[in-house]
Amino acid sequence: MTRDDSLPRPDALAAWIAGQRWFAAKTRRIRGLAVVDAVRLGPGSVLLVDLELDDGRRDRYAIPLLAGEEIRDALGDAAFCHALMSLLAQGATIAGDRGDMAGVPAAALPWRDGVPTPLGVRRLGGEQSNTSVVLADTLVVKHFRKLAQGVNPDAEITRFLTERTSFRHTPRLAGHVEYRERRTATTTLAVAQELVADGRDGWQWILEQLADPARAVAAVPALRRLGQRIGELHRALASDPAEPAFAPEPIGAADVASWVDAIIAQLGAARAALGSDAVTVDSGSVRRGLAPIVGRQKIRHHGDFHLGQTLYRQSARDWMIIDFEGEPLRPLDERRRKHVALRDVAGLLRSLDYAAASAPTGAVVPEDWNARAGQAFVEGYHAAAGTASFLPESDVAFRSVVAVFELEKAAYEIVYEANNRPDWIAIPKRGLLSAAARLGREAAGAA
Repeated sequence: MTRDDSLPRPDALAAWIAGQRWFAAKTRRIRGLAVVDAVRLGPGSVLLVDLELDDGRRDRYAIPLLAGEEIRDALGDAAFCHALMSLLAQGATIAGDRGDMAGVPAAALPWRDGVPTPLGVRRLGGEQSNTSVVLADTLVVKHFRKLAQGVNPDAEITRFLTERTSFRHTPRLAGHVEYRERRTATTTLAVAQELVADGRDGWQWILEQLADPARAVAAVPALRRLGQRIGELHRALASDPAEPAFAPEPIGAADVASWVDAIIAQLGAARAALGSDAVTVDSGSVRRGLAPIVGRQKIRHHGDFHLGQTLYRQSARDWMIIDFEGEPLRPLDERRRKHVALRDVAGLLRSLDYAAASAPTGAVVPEDWNARAGQAFVEGYHAAAGTASFLPESDVAFRSVVAVFELEKAAYEIVYEANNRPDWIAIPKRGLLSAAARLGREAAGAA
């Protein structure tokens, strides 16, 4: 695009981006920056910026900025957020130089007759890859930073659950904002969802319970309820055979072969990260462990399910499930693919293991807490999912498939911890050993 004198200098903007929490390549240097479009909105603009990194990779980011000489993030500014929500509420479109920014309202939008003024704005802390703000104590708007062309699963899945199912244990969608580059694909910029005012971060809530042995034991029934909710979620996601993006599909031998290859590759990366301390896993047991899923169904699922993707509502003693974008580092088309629903079960079981290992200093976690908590979660899941066609047909096969995906997740965690928190690597290594041992037993029984 033509250079706009109102925009920051590329070198200044690159330096500012490199210092932000949401910048996803902190180990790389920004070698080049190009503003590919700037869509004016209220007192600022939404910039689409292409970054060239020193390893040759190119990433695109969405940068909402206020007008002026100083580089100031527009999220958190009441006037900018009002303009953004007005765009959404009206289903309006604003033209940029290369594309359009459009609001796409959904069923839970509360402001069809106009966005209130003044609009209370509260920026949330804690997130790294995205930025979220609370508006009028009514909605949470999540703005995606690193972009990928296509519909973000967080908008797609939440819209489906809101408008096509009766599942009410995820915040309902008020709408999303997208960028439509002319003659090419659409990119999701932000989603707006109902605020769960009494929701507590599920990870933090569990850690608080683990600070006291009695509370830790008392939390186990809550995890059974969480298993029930994820089972109900899977049933909802598999409930519409007429919707192509969500219709369940049969799992074939080619699917399983592809998943086995991906898991073995992840195990190889974990071995490289562990070095001389590597754990050997029999690739044949991975193949046998997944064999019983052939002929069952693959469906849409959460894709990155752990305690941090839940909210616990103390007054209702119940859970909400959030954040359906999947693992942000994976390609968008991969995050949207149908897969084995039990990957979500394995993810939560791994999260329980992390929680027990992360209990507050001085806390005495009951020795069998992991096993009891995991068993309660699985019992709740079975109670809700029953004999659904997206599950294996026997309990032995169920356990073998879960063990395979626990193995995959632990291997992924080993690589992550080696690169980010090497002092934590013992946690997923224990998980890998445990999953490998169980897989050996269960796969033999399922064969």
